[in-house]
Amino acid sequence: MTQGLQGRIFRNVKVPMRDGVKLATSVYLPPAEGRFPVVLVRTAYNRVWIYDSFFPAHGMALVAQDCRGRYDSEGDHKPFVSEAEDGFDTLEWIGRQPWCNGSIGMFGDSYLGATQYAVAPMGNKFLKALNPRFMSGDCWKRAYYCDGAFSLALTWSWLCFEEASRTSEANMMPLFNVRELLRKLPIVSLDEASGAGVAASFRDYATRSAYDAQWETLAVRRNYGRFNMPVLVTVGWYDNYAANMAETFVGLRQNAPTPELRDSHRLLIGPWTHGINSSSVLGDLDFGPDATRENDATNRWLDCILHGRSASAFQKAPIRIFVMGLNRWRDEYEWPLQRTRYINYYLRRGGTLDTRPPSGDEEPDRYTYDPADPVPTVGGNHSVGPYNPGLYEFCKPGPLDQKSVEGRADVLTFTSGILERDTEVTGPVLLKLHAASSAVDTDFVAKLTDVYPDGRSINLTEGVIRARFREDVWGRPKLMDPGTVYPFTIDMQATSNVFKKGHRIRVQVTSSNFPLWDRNLNTGHDPATDTEMRVANQTVYHDAARPSHIVLPVIES
Repeated sequence: MTQGLQGRIFRNVKVPMRDGVKLATSVYLPPAEGRFPVVLVRTAYNRVWIYDSFFPAHGMALVAQDCRGRYDSEGDHKPFVSEAEDGFDTLEWIGRQPWCNGSIGMFGDSYLGATQYAVAPMGNKFLKALNPRFMSGDCWKRAYYCDGAFSLALTWSWLCFEEASRTSEANMMPLFNVRELLRKLPIVSLDEASGAGVAASFRDYATRSAYDAQWETLAVRRNYGRFNMPVLVTVGWYDNYAANMAETFVGLRQNAPTPELRDSHRLLIGPWTHGINSSSVLGDLDFGPDATRENDATNRWLDCILHGRSASAFQKAPIRIFVMGLNRWRDEYEWPLQRTRYINYYLRRGGTLDTRPPSGDEEPDRYTYDPADPVPTVGGNHSVGPYNPGLYEFCKPGPLDQKSVEGRADVLTFTSGILERDTEVTGPVLLKLHAASSAVDTDFVAKLTDVYPDGRSINLTEGVIRARFREDVWGRPKLMDPGTVYPFTIDMQATSNVFKKGHRIRVQVTSSNFPLWDRNLNTGHDPATDTEMRVANQTVYHDAARPSHIVLPVIES
């Protein structure tokens, strides 16, 4: 033990698991003797970086632990596999310590959020509060796959550089020409092409390109009713998981075992990407002085709940969202908002976007998608961040001007007239697309953008559908008949933005967003092992019989 400025510190404590494996753990106690509530963080990314003086200064102990097989912990690491049992055993160990008062809370981003999802249903008597941040509750639907498309940039960087060894090698990525490396085929061999050898987890994820029992084990919805503690769900509009985490919040409330617990869950969605931004600037936008107001929400939440106060003392309303455009926080009481008007904006001839549906025949729009020349990722709602430095330079998340991609021949744009009044769009966004392809399988990608009077087209939210999953993302894939027109529903996540008077609303339609998602090679073969590319001729219909349209959740003032 050492005595720190903020209290007593126990470094590299070896906490035994049920199978004898010992996990490296650091313990930070308040200066005074006594029994305290405890904040636990379980991480795959090195516990030594996890410290916040707020907790010991406010009468809480902080415990940081390396997950199994990572950094100083024993055992072999397989993503997600041992987190439920190891989390439970760690909670039991903490609960028996003379400095613990029997109340433990957890927080953390991304995989640190997943460790909370894993242990919550285990029914540990000491676990009293959670704050999962920036982590999908369905890793098939919106994480390592996205509606059938492989999340290439995320999964490759995470499993080949971050998780393939005991310690992170993400800082090695700048040594590569990442843009060219990710073009190599087949995808399943990218681990070896990257110098990582055979990365078993990467190959496992890359080859499981349809929903199966293993993906099902990562679906939080299976266990909503077994979360017996208040949960603060935290996410950003420009993360990969905004819509999914909002759905997780709704599911927790609807399946809460008691009315009191139902009323204790909270949702916070801010102007962030995959992590809380320390400034008001993200991408090409400055969200103003109010943007960072909720950056201390985790500390306030755990201080409140672990010291026996109610969730309403933390925040009266169950939901707090940052409304972009207005650039201020607002409290809400349901999701989606009860006062939502779902308005169809129809894709029309000449690249227009109109609330009036087509009344007759309109000539469809056509473009050619060549997987050898994919549309590059420019900004967006994803979880590739600066901790992946080799990727970050050309796969930055957040709001960025889209003019470089909108000038391409393989990107269709549909733009509304100039808005005569402010128009708020808050909630889930869908594109109902009628399209045909010369290929048996292909992708359709959509973005919603806010077009400023100076011509900037700033992305808000996006989505993709792999055509073979057009009927059911969780079902078995079905190839297309070339030339046949099919209806596609593209889940474009969710957003909250006020399109200001004088702005315009725009929808992009294309067939790639690389390297955020892998390129569909248009062959219908196994995406993990395919090396053949085919050009696809795409046709987008918007006539009376096939009225392609985006469904916007418009909020009346």
